[in-house]
Amino acid sequence: MLSFIQSSNLKNGVDFLLINENKKITQLKNNEWNNYNFGIFLLGENITLTLKCNRNKKEKEFGHLKIKTSHLWIKHSSSKIDCSQLGYPSNQGPGKGERGRYGRCGGGGYGTKGEENDEQGGEIYGEETLLKQIHFGSGGGDGSAWIQSSGGSGGGIIELIIEQQLINHGSIQSNGGSGSRDGDAGGGGSGGSILIELQCQSQSHSNKLEQTFGTITCIGGNQNKINEGGKGRIAIYGIELSADDILKIDPKPFNRSYK
Repeated sequence: MLSFIQSSNLKNGVDFLLINENKKITQLKNNEWNNYNFGIFLLGENITLTLKCNRNKKEKEFGHLKIKTSHLWIKHSSSKIDCSQLGYPSNQGPGKGERGRYGRCGGGGYGTKGEENDEQGGEIYGEETLLKQIHFGSGGGDGSAWIQSSGGSGGGIIELIIEQQLINHGSIQSNGGSGSRDGDAGGGGSGGSILIELQCQSQSHSNKLEQTFGTITCIGGNQNKINEGGKGRIAIYGIELSADDILKIDPKPFNRSYK
């Protein structure tokens, strides 16, 4: 596939996306489809494919990455597609973390409840198929003013339509952020949503290409802390996943061979 696109008149960044450079951050369009008919190939090390998303203004922009492509190849473990912390900011979202005793706040909830001893963790919402509803992760709770802590943001949304082959030796992630002062005060944000559709199995001809799912995560911030953010949701369509396929997928995905 690579030899074909490199020897053709196809244009990098338009017809396909090929990144060979190391330590490269590439931002795609937010909340609209990024179409690469001849594939996305992340071949360098420490590559991050993410979004143009303004998180600095008062009304923070949320990150929703939509990609449709023939092939998605991520060569190195250090490279990733990442929409972490691009969901609801602290104290916001349907599953936002609440303030607990002594200023310590709960983690945001989404696919699972946010954590906190005083039951201040955020609630579960949404549905597992991600077809009727697809949500951003919720933010963790802020501490009181005298503690000066803030909760982590929830994860964003990633939607991938892959027509032929997924080879992921890196990671695809939409994780929640950790609160300031870790587990002491600000709650962790919850993971976001990842929806993957493999269309090759539904085509009329038999597709013999091997799929490699690798590491796919929607986990909460403040990992292993008392106010850890809840997990997000992952759904994968177009193939029946084996036990080996899901070893590095967290949370366990909703899976169906048809959408």
